[in-house]
Amino acid sequence: MKITAYEEYGLRIILRLAKLENDGNGLVSLNDIASKEGISIENTAAILSKLRDAELIESVRGKYGGYKLKKTPDQINLFQIVSGISKDTFDVSFCETHSGNKEVCVHNTECSVRSVWTSVNSLVNNFLASITLRQLMLNESNFNTELENSLDLKGILQNV
Repeated sequence: MKITAYEEYGLRIILRLAKLENDGNGLVSLNDIASKEGISIENTAAILSKLRDAELIESVRGKYGGYKLKKTPDQINLFQIVSGISKDTFDVSFCETHSGNKEVCVHNTECSVRSVWTSVNSLVNNFLASITLRQLMLNESNFNTELENSLDLKGILQNV
């Protein structure tokens, strides 16, 4: 799995919307988001469009328009954000595209490695789904503590 710049920008954008909304600032303009995050207006607009299509944010047109969350930060999780931006967080079908010099992989009908990638996909997606936007709004130290308390993250990392 590789997090793209686009996904990172999307996370930053939706976090900015959540924090500004939490501060009572209401709608946030495209230009304000792009400027404060250091992302081009074109990329910001494209990411906002994807987040809107995923029904995570909404836009209001007009002179005083802008963007805001469509749901509360407790109702939005990291998996929804990442998959709303890129659709596949970990594409298990990549095995089919790595066939060596054959048209079809020689292990296409019986492959235990595919089971590993499918399990990794499930683990990653479930982990991302367990983290809410509200949690991401915490400062780093508090978030790390909460994450460690909710998961056996230290145990998992020590085994790697």
